[in-house]
Amino acid sequence: MFFSGVQTPVLAKKDKDPMPGKNEFRCDWFDETIIYPYEYSDDYFTGNAYDYNHALALYALCVSMASFGSFDAENPDKNIRMMLEECGYDFTSYGYDTEGYDTVGLALGTKKLLLDGEQTTVIIAAIRSGNYGMEWGGNLRVGTGANHEGFDIAKQTTIQYFNDYCKNLDTQGKVKILIPGYSRGSSIANLFAAELIDGNYTSSLNGERDYIRDVGFTNDNIYAYLYETPQATSKPEASDELYHNIFNIINPSDYVPMFVMDNFNFRTYGRTLYLPSASRSDNYQSLYNDACKEFDSFMDHTGKESKDFFYSEEDSLSCELIFKNVFSYLATEVMVDRESYVDRYENSLIFFTGQYLGKKRTVKDIARTLGTMAFATAVSLIPSNYEKIKADGYQSYLADYVVEKTKGTELTDKDVEGLIDIFIEVLDLIKNHRTAITTLLSQINTVINVHQPYVTMTWVRILDADELLAINPDIEDKLRISWHNIRLKYNSSGKLNADFDEEGGYVKWKSDNEEVASVDEDGVVYANSKGTATLTATLYSADGVVLDEAFATVNVEMNAIQVVVHKIKDILT
Repeated sequence: MFFSGVQTPVLAKKDKDPMPGKNEFRCDWFDETIIYPYEYSDDYFTGNAYDYNHALALYALCVSMASFGSFDAENPDKNIRMMLEECGYDFTSYGYDTEGYDTVGLALGTKKLLLDGEQTTVIIAAIRSGNYGMEWGGNLRVGTGANHEGFDIAKQTTIQYFNDYCKNLDTQGKVKILIPGYSRGSSIANLFAAELIDGNYTSSLNGERDYIRDVGFTNDNIYAYLYETPQATSKPEASDELYHNIFNIINPSDYVPMFVMDNFNFRTYGRTLYLPSASRSDNYQSLYNDACKEFDSFMDHTGKESKDFFYSEEDSLSCELIFKNVFSYLATEVMVDRESYVDRYENSLIFFTGQYLGKKRTVKDIARTLGTMAFATAVSLIPSNYEKIKADGYQSYLADYVVEKTKGTELTDKDVEGLIDIFIEVLDLIKNHRTAITTLLSQINTVINVHQPYVTMTWVRILDADELLAINPDIEDKLRISWHNIRLKYNSSGKLNADFDEEGGYVKWKSDNEEVASVDEDGVVYANSKGTATLTATLYSADGVVLDEAFATVNVEMNAIQVVVHKIKDILT
């Protein structure tokens, strides 16, 4: 649980303030700055958002890494600003100077251009995905609602920022938006993108006017590419086709996306694309060798080598399986259920993670607290009186001892008691899973590096779309439609487009409520009366076999006068 909310420090900065050159961006990560290459083209935005675009996916990862908070305290959005402005975007940001458990930073860029001869406005909305201070604490605020509470609070703030941005946004022609994210940022982005797609974002506006709607997004122009995404929702509809323009790209060996756990019925919106791993790739060894060469090449200027900062190919499979078992044990045996976690552990973990990682206390500070706890606990563990630590009043004694020995860390007795409770449960975990834990410790290089963004970037750089889709054969939809959620005014019409790759195939449309909305054979939708209808597009093969279906919800709106007139017409007919 603790590691799912943090990232691991690596090397110290070698250059105090290195500046990127052309087609390079700077990423500040813990105590280290690294300059990375990137590529950009306006043509990335020519396709349908429901079709995976590997070049756009790689660019989105680079944007996410640039979005990490800068070490320049006076200009925390400095790195992402430099990158987006170099790509021709007008830049602004929200929240980069805020700090709290549930805060969020949002970097925004807008660019007007011609795509395929058509006026187009492209917006990039990048949620700060690293170096975010006390927000590490919010990663552990699970809550008991349908969504992860900490991520949901940040999502609401993101929507409010974005609505304010849209208020004065001058757009031309078709509007497209790229939503990238990494780690914590990807979970917030996952909820944000989902609500832009299904229209449920309005509940976060607190009665403010909806300027987002005025911009006129269509779902086929909402591109979301998210990396190492912690599971942020328990809503079963998250996997619906409606959200298939959200791509979550995940390393199966990474423990962070395993939080919040499957045992609590958590998931992500959209589709998941797994990076190469021993469990999923028949040619993993060849891919791994290519990845190491790529890492050594593009990280050459840093002095990093894959043998130290990538991870062992032999570790991939075992780490994936062990982490799944450990997280399942945490969910069922330690936390028992979400309500128990919230009641027993949540506040202590939020405090510890936010205070120590967020306020960047030194490893020495952390070690002093944990070391004091371990020393005090060991008194009761050696040689044989293990159960003493669980005796009534003993935790209170330990809490007093730890607080006394760690003055200045702002820990209260209650905070420490919660931490000791977790510490005890972890000891039980170690005791009951000694072999698995020993294996993880022997593979510490993998455990430390598997969530590093430069590892994720290495995998994405060596792959192309075909190779990634080959690892994930079930990711592609046979049938893709341009809209999944439509609002129409009474007596107006709209056009749905259907794309498919089936030779000789054809699509038939139907409405489940033609009194509200009807649809013809070409996908033209007619708004007939107030209400909601579901449209179904069915893809057939040349010989009439059903291959796939896609659905669109139509909401028809009428003003008061139109309602009265419509009722009079019904009476007369």
